[in-house]
Amino acid sequence: MKRLFYSTDSLDDAEKISDEVHELGIDDHHFYVLSRDENGIKTHHLHGSTQIEKTQILSARKRAMLLAGGAALLLFSVLFFFTDAVDKFLLQAIGASIVVGFIVMVVVRLAGKSFDEYFQILVDEHLDAGDVIIIIDVAKSQTHIVETQLENHPKAQFLADSSNLASPIPD
Repeated sequence: MKRLFYSTDSLDDAEKISDEVHELGIDDHHFYVLSRDENGIKTHHLHGSTQIEKTQILSARKRAMLLAGGAALLLFSVLFFFTDAVDKFLLQAIGASIVVGFIVMVVVRLAGKSFDEYFQILVDEHLDAGDVIIIIDVAKSQTHIVETQLENHPKAQFLADSSNLASPIPD
């Protein structure tokens, strides 16, 4: 899936965009709104929050932990199922898996940290200016349809896109 970030001037515009995107088949669990107006989010019946921190969308730490755990598990599985090293050197196999997992975690966290900080600054700038941020998760097959719809919407301003790997929009 792909994550699309848009901004608009008001929650009224966000609600109109929500209706348009829902007509294209995007449900509430894939459409998320960030605004400093918490009451407005509720009165407009939008799925969202007032703070990006509450959304858990920007999560280099979560991606790093998942990838590190996966790498360690993969290495240990390969050693266990395809070699006899585990029988002879169980502690060394476990240690190697932990070291590989740790290295992967450090690399992914360092790479993801700057990416997450960039989005944090971008989102905070727009929210502080009174804008509303719209975050939409779309299947790759729907991406072009949704992007075309929002390009033609006069109030939707494209900000960025990314993968939603390991950080789904919360319910």
